[in-house]
Amino acid sequence: MNNQESQNKAQEIVNTQNVSQENYVDPRTIQAEVIGELRKDKIGRPILVIQMFVIFGIVLVGLPIVTNLLNNQSSFLYKIFKGNAPVVPETPIDNPKSEFLNGGEEQQLSNSTNMKFENIVMRNFSLNGNYINCEMYSYNGVLNLDKENYFLEVYSAGSKNKIAAVKLIGSFDNQVQKVSLTAYQLSFNGSYSYVGKIVEMKESDYPSYTIPSDESGLGSMVCKMDGRELEYTFKNNYLISIRDNVKVELENQKDDQTYLNLKKSYEDKATNLGTNGLVEEVADGFVFTSILDLEKYKVPSNVLDYEYFELDTEAKIINYNLMGKGYDCK
Repeated sequence: MNNQESQNKAQEIVNTQNVSQENYVDPRTIQAEVIGELRKDKIGRPILVIQMFVIFGIVLVGLPIVTNLLNNQSSFLYKIFKGNAPVVPETPIDNPKSEFLNGGEEQQLSNSTNMKFENIVMRNFSLNGNYINCEMYSYNGVLNLDKENYFLEVYSAGSKNKIAAVKLIGSFDNQVQKVSLTAYQLSFNGSYSYVGKIVEMKESDYPSYTIPSDESGLGSMVCKMDGRELEYTFKNNYLISIRDNVKVELENQKDDQTYLNLKKSYEDKATNLGTNGLVEEVADGFVFTSILDLEKYKVPSNVLDYEYFELDTEAKIINYNLMGKGYDCK
C-alpha cells in the first residue's frame, strides 16, 4: 500500500469515529415513551365475576318458573314437551253435612239429635215422665233465655198433636250444661216417639187468653208450683199487681246448709223490696211474701225474679210463660 492510500484509510477511520461520537447518546438521559398498553389478566376478572353472578341469578329465578310451566298441564312448555294432558273427569264433591239439625223444624227428641236454632243448641234428649232432660249451650256469646221468649214445642210424632210448649230458661255460654225442662200437663208415654222444634214467640204469636173479670174489668189468675203461689191481678186483661207467697220446708231441702242458704237469699230479696217483702219463720221452715202494686211501685233492678212481670203485661203472655215453666195457672 502506498502512502497516499494509507493516509486516505487513516482519514476515513477518523471520520468514522467523529460521526460515532456525534451520534452517541448517554442512556441516562433517555426518557421512557409509552407506545402501547398491555391489559393484564387481573383487569378482566371483576367483569367475569359479575357476569357469573348475573347468570346464576337468572338461573335461580328462572328455574322455578320453568319447572312450574313444565308441571302445569295448561302451559305451552308442557304441551311442547309432553303434549296435551289427558282429560280426567271431575269427581262430584258432596256438600258437607251440617253439624246441626235445623232446630226451627221438627226434629226427633232422641239422644242422637243435635239441633240448633239461632244461638240455641240442644242435644242428647231423654224423656222421663213430665221432664225433658237434655244438654244445652250457646253457639255464640252469652245467652240469657230467662229474658227471652223461646219455647220448645213438643208434638206426638205420629199424630202431630201439640203436647206442650216448654219455656226455655237459664243462662248459657259455650260450656255444655245438663238441664231438665217441664211444662204443665207435659207427660210422655214410653210407647210413643216425640218431635220438637224451637220457636221464638212474638206478642202476636201468643194464643189468646182472657181473665174472668168483674164489672170494673178487674180479674186475677193464680199460678202454683212446688210450694209457690203467684197471684196476678189484671184490669181489662193487663197486669196491675202481683202477690207472691213461697213456703219453704226444711225437710224438703238437701241439708241444713242448703236450707240456710235459701233462707238467706229470700231475706236479701225481702230487703231489696223494702216494705213490699217479708220473711217469716214458721214451725217447719219459713214463708216469703211480697205484695207489689205495680201502678205505684216499680220492682228494683237488683231483684232478679222472672215471674215478676212489668206493669200492663198482657194476660196471655204471663199465662203462656208460666204454663211453659210447669206452673198450673187458673
